[in-house]
Formats: sequence, structure tokens, C-alpha cells
Amino acid sequence: MLKPAQLYADKLRKAELETWYKPENIYWNGCYGDCYINLPKNNYDAHCFVSVDKNDEVIGYISYAVNWAAMSADRFGAISFRKGSVEYARDLFQAVCDIFGKYHMNRMQWCCFANNPAIRGYRNFIKKYGGRECGYYRQVAKLQDGKLHDSVQFEILASEFKGGGGEYEH
Repeated sequence: MLKPAQLYADKLRKAELETWYKPENIYWNGCYGDCYINLPKNNYDAHCFVSVDKNDEVIGYISYAVNWAAMSADRFGAISFRKGSVEYARDLFQAVCDIFGKYHMNRMQWCCFANNPAIRGYRNFIKKYGGRECGYYRQVAKLQDGKLHDSVQFEILASEFKGGGGEYEH
């Protein structure tokens, strides 16, 4: 279930800290180290959510900056603290549907490092629900593995989004 991240700040911080030294999470922050998620004190500049399970434990985090002038959800980011969780995948999909259906954004965009295993899921997502790869940037960030990594940019326009079976309307 999606909840405002600010309500779960302590649980989110604990879950986040547990990812800091796991090699599979080097793609999350996009830099040579990790830092705390900075939760905004409003929902004007950004929307930040946690995915919680039936025991009210944080299983993931989803956020994006909001550009109200362009009606754009920018720098969409997501991290699962429980890999393979179907519940988190549902919440992630709901967050995307909400961007277009609930908050009436015109577009969303995000980047993914080219060798991040999650890129396969992003490519499958846009193939099924609309959107496109709109940029490939070479050697944009040095990550914790000490290597320079390429980045792929994705975007979805509201007019392209084939969302959630009736729960989303253009």
C-alpha cells in the first residue's frame, strides 16, 4: 500500500541504511556513495511515497520531482527493499497511474544506468504501457564500483500511457 513517505521517515531511514553497502544497490543514488533520502516538507516540489506491507513495514520507496508549469513528473525514482515483491510492484504501477490519473501530469521521465538489471523491467514497461527511450548518455557517473556508467533516459506522455485497465483516463 502506498503511503506518504514523511509518515514513515524513521522506518524508511532504517531500510535505506541497510542498502548502503549492498553491491546490487549501487545504481540507486547515482554517485560514488550513499546519503540519506531528503524528504521534502511539502508535496509541492516533490511527491514521496513508501510502499508498506500488511505489517506496516517499509518495502520500497518511490519519488519524483513535480514541475507544475510543465505538468511533468521528473526524476522518477524507485527502490525496492524487498526484491521480487509483488506488492511493491503493484504499488509502483499505482504510483505511475496516479501521476497521470490522479495528479493529471502530462509527462514523466526517469533515467536508469545502462547496466542496471532494472533496465530490462523499464524497457518491458514502456513496451507494454507506452513511452520511449529518449536518450543515451555515455560515462555520466562514477559509481561505488569505481567505474564510469552510461545512462538511458525514458519518458512517457499522458497521451501515450496505456494504464491500468479503466482506473486511468486521459
